[in-house]
Amino acid sequence: AFATPAAAQELVTNGGFENGDFSGFTQTGNTGLTGVFSSPFVASGEFAAYFGPVGSTGGITQSLSTNAGQSYLISFDLRNLEGQTPNFYNVLFGGVSLFSATDSAAFNYTNFSTTATAVGASTELAFNFRHDPYYFLLDNVSVTAVNGAVPEPATWAMMLMGFGAMGVLLRRRRRTQTLLQAA
Repeated sequence: AFATPAAAQELVTNGGFENGDFSGFTQTGNTGLTGVFSSPFVASGEFAAYFGPVGSTGGITQSLSTNAGQSYLISFDLRNLEGQTPNFYNVLFGGVSLFSATDSAAFNYTNFSTTATAVGASTELAFNFRHDPYYFLLDNVSVTAVNGAVPEPATWAMMLMGFGAMGVLLRRRRRTQTLLQAA
């Protein structure tokens, strides 16, 4: 029997904002000019989040259930509608900045992704923005465990069966060699 890897479990709740709101996230800081909308300006699905706090930063966070020492793939789609300044964004995982830019030029939806290691049983994913003259758009936020560090139970079972079969073959081979030497 062959085992197939299990699909990576999504840790982010409402990462595409398809509930039409920020459910699963906590808003932080300056929440002015921030929300979820349905428009032609989404990366996929029906909804995306927009952030345009003026004068100070604001954003969203979500506490994720993680395993210390486990690597996670963090990805999201981000768009800067206008490159006017001042503007700023910063993405953090467990307090560590993964992506950050100040006064960035306008760009269409771009997929950002990287891996990071959790240091505890709970890790905070945070998005912080400031965009005095316009908006950043955020969609498709995702965090999944990176497989490979620890084999899945089905993989362990296959390895144990393989080692057992090798042991049986070696034992049989030794018995055959012993019988041939005695003859």
